[in-house]
Amino acid sequence: MADWSTRYLAALDARDRRESTHKSCIDAYTRLADRKSIATATPEISTSTAVPLNAHTHDEISRLRQDLSATQAARSSLASQLQTHETTNTSLVTSNKTLTAQLTSVHRQLASLERKLKDRDEELRAKKKMVEQVQDEIVALTMELNAVVREKEKLKGRMGSW
Repeated sequence: MADWSTRYLAALDARDRRESTHKSCIDAYTRLADRKSIATATPEISTSTAVPLNAHTHDEISRLRQDLSATQAARSSLASQLQTHETTNTSLVTSNKTLTAQLTSVHRQLASLERKLKDRDEELRAKKKMVEQVQDEIVALTMELNAVVREKEKLKGRMGSW
């Protein structure tokens, strides 16, 4: 999140440094723009009284036009990049919402499966306990049966000896 703001602040610092190096050009352009606005505001002043342009002013104007052209190209490029990033951002937000919904669904399924597994484990423990009780009862009944059979044999042996 801080990455875009860091880049933005760095771009602003670079712009400020660039503008400070071209301060004389910017001031000259401002003066020129002021003169132009004054000239258009007072049309009754003839053009023959205008200040003649010397070579230095011509160079400054040429340089300013180049700077303006470069700035407009950079602006166009940045606008294109902004459009691309906004499209990407929209796509990522949509993707994030979809993935969040899927994750929520998976968490619900996981909770349901864990409940079913817990219920099944409890059921198996109860069945195992029942099986052990039945086996214990079978062993007890078998021992009791064996004792009764022995007792019967003893009684038969006594009866036969009478």
